[in-house]
Amino acid sequence: MLAQDSNRICNFTIMTVQYLTDTKGKKTGVVLGIKDWERIQKKLNAESEHPVLKGIKQGLKEVEMIKKGKLKAKSLKDFLDEV
Repeated sequence: MLAQDSNRICNFTIMTVQYLTDTKGKKTGVVLGIKDWERIQKKLNAESEHPVLKGIKQGLKEVEMIKKGKLKAKSLKDFLDEV
């Protein structure tokens, strides 16, 4: 079954949403227009490029490299001296 609703997302852009429901009326999925989906993806991708997230990702990669012996671990003093 399809139910339709309008919601606001990202700077008050109006988006049409269709809900998929089971035979008991419980929402089980969502159908979006392709332009709405692309707008959401663009927003999510922009947020994933945030400098803080990039730094966290880089730090996690460095931890894995240290565990594998491909990178030497830094002392806390050396780390804090870089900050």
